[in-house]
Amino acid sequence: MVKKYIGISLVALCLGLTSCDDFLDKLPDNRTEANTEEKIIKLLVSAYPTHDHMAFTEYASDNVDDMGANNPNTERFLDEIYGWIDVTERDNQDPESYWMDLYQCIETANMALEGIESMGGATTTKLKEMQAEALMCRAYAHFMLVNVFATHYNANDPDALGVSYVTETEKELNPKYERETVHQNYAHIQEDLEAALPYVGDSYYNVPKYHFNRNAAYAFATRFYLYYEKYDKAIEYANKVLGTNPQTMLRDWAVLNTMPDGTRYQQDPTTNHVIQTTLNCNLLLHTSYSSQGVYFGGFSTGHRYSHCAYLGENETISALAKLWNPVNGSNADYAYLVKRYSGTNMDAWSQWRMPYLFEITDPVANIGFSHTVYAAFTGDEVLLNRAEAYIMQKNYDKACEDMTIWLRNVVAARYNTITLDTARVNNFMKGMAYAYDEEGKAKAGINSSLKKHLHPKFTIDKEGSDQENMIQLVLAMRRYETLHEGKRWFDIKRWGIEIPRRVMNGDGVPEKIVDWLVVDDPRRAIQIPQKVREAGYTPNPRPGKPVGGDQIVNVIAQD
Repeated sequence: MVKKYIGISLVALCLGLTSCDDFLDKLPDNRTEANTEEKIIKLLVSAYPTHDHMAFTEYASDNVDDMGANNPNTERFLDEIYGWIDVTERDNQDPESYWMDLYQCIETANMALEGIESMGGATTTKLKEMQAEALMCRAYAHFMLVNVFATHYNANDPDALGVSYVTETEKELNPKYERETVHQNYAHIQEDLEAALPYVGDSYYNVPKYHFNRNAAYAFATRFYLYYEKYDKAIEYANKVLGTNPQTMLRDWAVLNTMPDGTRYQQDPTTNHVIQTTLNCNLLLHTSYSSQGVYFGGFSTGHRYSHCAYLGENETISALAKLWNPVNGSNADYAYLVKRYSGTNMDAWSQWRMPYLFEITDPVANIGFSHTVYAAFTGDEVLLNRAEAYIMQKNYDKACEDMTIWLRNVVAARYNTITLDTARVNNFMKGMAYAYDEEGKAKAGINSSLKKHLHPKFTIDKEGSDQENMIQLVLAMRRYETLHEGKRWFDIKRWGIEIPRRVMNGDGVPEKIVDWLVVDDPRRAIQIPQKVREAGYTPNPRPGKPVGGDQIVNVIAQD
């Protein structure tokens, strides 16, 4: 296996923060020691990301269409993301910010682990819980890095490049790290997870929902093992979250419909309710520098790249409603109604799911940073993950039970039942999203429907089979469940879903296709950040651009 290295000299996230310039002038040995329980507790607060992937993965997915060049409401950052162009424009929500932030979280987690070892190891219940939290944070950060910046896990491709898995704090300036394979990354994540899970606890958390509490840890394990194709384990950990009454772990969508509309920016009180720590559905909450609340909130309606009415009618919201109402299914069937916008340069269907919070840093100039709060894991996602795992085991009765629970929670009429027959014969399950061309490639059609051609790297039954139809259904449900959150991108990667880049005409319907993301398109792996590449690091491959050669580089990651 060819070895490639990356030096990641991280900003000091220690108990007394130093500036980037100060950090470059001295070795990490001068950092404050994490040698007491109180210091480690304080340190672990910084082991969670403060940037997110939501913008660049949502705009890269099939949840948005191009409303046309005449729409002026765009920016270079969004143009690059939507066009699957390697991002060069800096933004708090760009891939580079996320990469650097996750590696800083890893450094922090490693500092905590080494601090515990310096105290004689995890000899008390409290120290064991701290050690478990640090391991969970380290595993989660690596999990997100490999799933964003590499191809999806493929059991038949042991050589696919992953990311650097870092298990020690930096002891020198500009250290070198080997870029492991995706297989190695997953093995390390599993090792950290399994070491942590028996000891995860909530005893020292002031606000457990902002930490890896037990349910959050089990939810992460459920997603990880689903991606890892270990379906027994995914079901085992989902059971721990959902218990014997899964309904109690789901979001009450109907209550959101009773709330009055708030301001155009913040959508209070709706979005502030969505992120409440008292809700059972919210398993782990993150805060981040993010404008996602306005990209897909009340202020998002004029964006050039939009979750438009055509998408809502034909692929996401109304398309899914036709499952239980084949003739008249529409957005009006949901417990939480969609916000619909239309007008000059406005065509959007939006569900207010996360707040827009603005931090003023200069009151005179009225400038500052955009923030949001979002759920990294929810009980609703865990339920659908378990349903998918059951489908992969061909336990369709159990899968139908889970999908029925989910469906009755999101629709206004709570009497619908999912059966194998429903999934098999319903109208939208008979058609395909994009027609085949004469060469048998799914790239000819311009119109769309809910169902997509699937090209996973693992084996499933043929198109139109019971298993394939059930998979299509659970993917459609998850697409609705995670709308605006950027998680659809990971299903596109896992299932090899090919998606077009369509330009809509003045009537809001597809006019032309300008690009396709095909099944083995290397652009499915978000490009390694520009400053890392510019330092000589081997980038992810791109169409027509060969990649190769051993390289040793030093990259200082600083804000």
